[in-house]
Amino acid sequence: MKLSRDHLIVLLNALYDLDEQTIAVKHPADQIGELLRIDLGDPDASTVTVTTGAVTYESIIDDIRREYGDQVYAELPNEVAYVKALVASGLVDVKNRQEIDTTIRRYGYQDLHEGHPPRYAGFDTNLLPWRMHDVLGIDPELHGKTGEPKPVNGYTLAEGVDAELKHSHRYGQSSMPAAELADIFGSEFERLDGQPNQDSREMRLGLREYRRLRETRPHDVIASDTGDAGIITGCKEYYANEPTGVVLFSNDYGFIDRAREQKVPAVHVEFELDVPETITATWDEIALLLYELAVLFGVVVLPKATLYGAWDEKDEVDWQAEVIDVECRSQALADSISRDRAVVKRYT
Repeated sequence: MKLSRDHLIVLLNALYDLDEQTIAVKHPADQIGELLRIDLGDPDASTVTVTTGAVTYESIIDDIRREYGDQVYAELPNEVAYVKALVASGLVDVKNRQEIDTTIRRYGYQDLHEGHPPRYAGFDTNLLPWRMHDVLGIDPELHGKTGEPKPVNGYTLAEGVDAELKHSHRYGQSSMPAAELADIFGSEFERLDGQPNQDSREMRLGLREYRRLRETRPHDVIASDTGDAGIITGCKEYYANEPTGVVLFSNDYGFIDRAREQKVPAVHVEFELDVPETITATWDEIALLLYELAVLFGVVVLPKATLYGAWDEKDEVDWQAEVIDVECRSQALADSISRDRAVVKRYT
């Protein structure tokens, strides 16, 4: 059955009600196995144990690369994306939080009632998959006090970024045949026939965030070419004669250096090399993490259910709706999810 990202909390509730309160999240491949273990307790403070940390995971996928080659390796998120998924879901913070907060205090919090010009945030392509508007604490609807200046007032959406995200998500152009992948990683991967490979699934996350900001937040869509120079030049030229200003964010030092050379405010967003072994998280954060992992890995296995972030019949509507396919291995779990999902849909 299909569950949207926003409704995955229903899956956690159903597992909890069936006394599955310790949830091992596994990759189907024996070489990878358990990624993390969730102990469902307080909905505001449950425990997540990262049984396979980023450094260990890097070693595992390097071994897979040596044994099976680059094409198989490309079907797995790298260790950096693994860390970023934990950041995107709110379980782990960015590394240079203080530097980012200092930059936002310097350029953001514009008092529009006092006639100050708005300040928008612009994200490089490499950050859009990871929900930076929320992670960095800058979104004007999610952060800041009512009646007071917001961290930023909206977003700068460069057409070059949109083009880079679109370029990477086409179906089946570089992915392995599903049958070959299933021989290596497990029969679950037979369902990924014709779906994007890992890198393209990651870009799908970014494309959806780009669309979300364009559909629901104040924004400027600016003409730009692709590449660092094109995106930065587009921003600089657009705001040259506008009262609104922009501050750019990227995970690429070269992008940041180039922006600063052109006198465009910019800050590098840095990620930790590894994550803590034990993390306290809310159920909402855990549900979001399950969505991120299902999309990035294509498949993850839980007690009584297998989560497919990609499957052979997944289409554009499914990607836009941010749904995954939950294959229940327990009729009781399926019944509980169906019942609770109907209630949630009625009130949302």
